Amino acid sequence: MQTAENEEFVVVGLSARVRNDRPSEIGELWARFRENDVGGRLDAEASSDVYCVYHDYAGGHMDPYQMTIGYRVAPDTAIPEGLRQVTIPAQKLAVFQAEGAQPQTLVAQWQAIWNGDLNRAYAADFDVYDANRKDRVVVHVGIST
Repeated sequence: MQTAENEEFVVVGLSARVRNDRPSEIGELWARFRENDVGGRLDAEASSDVYCVYHDYAGGHMDPYQMTIGYRVAPDTAIPEGLRQVTIPAQKLAVFQAEGAQPQTLVAQWQAIWNGDLNRAYAADFDVYDANRKDRVVVHVGIST
């Protein structure tokens, strides 16, 4: 684990309210994302990496939260109908590399985070799916200072 700080940024994509103990809800959102050309619907230049943002937590990691899958864009990007904009606040982060067979490696990394002792902020966490390496996802977890 490394620590870092991010500046505020914006992601636009598809969003749904999900729970970790209902993985089918998470899978359904990913299926919708794959079926829709989210990047092609954005007028502005978007990142090539896919961002999966976890936000609007109702409590801890087993409570409902909002999950948004999309692309990092400029703050003034027009939001196409059916997509949602989420602003990730500036914050201190714990950063983990999940490299290997996906999604198994990513799921294992999140399970280790859930079972660990991080002082999580539960503001906005996010995964970055590397556009050039399908076996690499970087996990960013907001932590309290």
